[in-house]
Amino acid sequence: MQINKQLIAIIILASLLFSAIGAALFFFKKNQQTLKEKSELITVYIAKDDIPKDTFMTIEYLAQTSIAKEYILNTPLTKEEIIGKFTNEKIYKHEIFLKQKLDSQITKEQKKILDFEKSSFNMKFEQFKNPNYALVQGEYINIISVYPKDGYDEKGIAKDFEVEYIANNLRILGFIRNGKHESASITKQTVQKIVDKKTVEVIEEVKSDEVILDIDLDVLLKLTQNYNKGNQLWMVKIAYDETKENNQDQNNQEEIANEVKTIAPNAQASTTKVNPIVEQSIKYKYRLYSSDVTVLTQSAAIDYANDVNKEKSKIKNVEIAVDSNKICSQIKDKFIVGITNSFFIRSEPSKDSQDKSLLYRNIIIPYIEKQEEWYKTCDGRYVHQSVVNEVDLSFIQSKLGNYE
Repeated sequence: MQINKQLIAIIILASLLFSAIGAALFFFKKNQQTLKEKSELITVYIAKDDIPKDTFMTIEYLAQTSIAKEYILNTPLTKEEIIGKFTNEKIYKHEIFLKQKLDSQITKEQKKILDFEKSSFNMKFEQFKNPNYALVQGEYINIISVYPKDGYDEKGIAKDFEVEYIANNLRILGFIRNGKHESASITKQTVQKIVDKKTVEVIEEVKSDEVILDIDLDVLLKLTQNYNKGNQLWMVKIAYDETKENNQDQNNQEEIANEVKTIAPNAQASTTKVNPIVEQSIKYKYRLYSSDVTVLTQSAAIDYANDVNKEKSKIKNVEIAVDSNKICSQIKDKFIVGITNSFFIRSEPSKDSQDKSLLYRNIIIPYIEKQEEWYKTCDGRYVHQSVVNEVDLSFIQSKLGNYE
């Protein structure tokens, strides 16, 4: 009986040993198989070079490479799943193609047009002799007009030309193509073409038809008048300068005007002759400034007597209701008058101030004091010295109500 118990124990222990060895062998082989699968090389398609957004995918954009399976986190796309699609964002060189970065058509984004401060007016690019399709939203242009001065000769060519700036600091708000707003002057569009007697869709860069400008109504009137004189307008891209609004640097004017004047006769040769139009100069009425400021913000410092180090001191802004027009009427000896067709009055003495209003020529403004190159007006706002002149009471009495 004792021998049988020992035999049973030996058999059980042997069984456990063989089970442990079998399990170890199983997991070892499984691990080896897993390592083999992870190190297995998979052929995937990658970008041959950087691919911009909205690109139509063709075979020339593709390259192949082999990567260990363990480093592939997403299911790689086949060639058929890539070709014929459009990229919806930039794909970088050697990047693996992902499904979420490809679409069956160009992604349509909502077009944004900048808000206007004066008036929104769209002009056809074909109205300009030198249309600049590289313009970007928010940039500024000046417009030059060229028109015949002394009539035409027997060949219908103008004998002499007048060249002048007619619009300054016009901000680009956006563009129009086929009656729809665009954020850029040149955009990629899907167009249909006939290739080998088959209709196919291709991506092409398409120019806008019109440019949207932020323009003053008086300047728009002059622009229309000048265009009808000679049908020649030229655009000049500039960096915005408020101190030169409607009052450009004369040297730059003459340099550009002379350059245009030398080109104009050649362009005029192909221009239809137009009847001369009598120019109507824009006149502005001398009038007193009317303020719309009803609240002034004042800063008050609160100190405590037992606070030696001023650690508890506070500065608080207080809004005070005021009658600005009454304050302005009490000033009798300090006045400025606008000398440019339009200019800004600002809440702070800085050209970067975003809180501003547009004023026009010949408006008379009482001021409190001059702070360096800025006049502080009767309602606590600021006007730059380059767009106004100081005047006295006798000047106001002689000019008020007149048009010039």
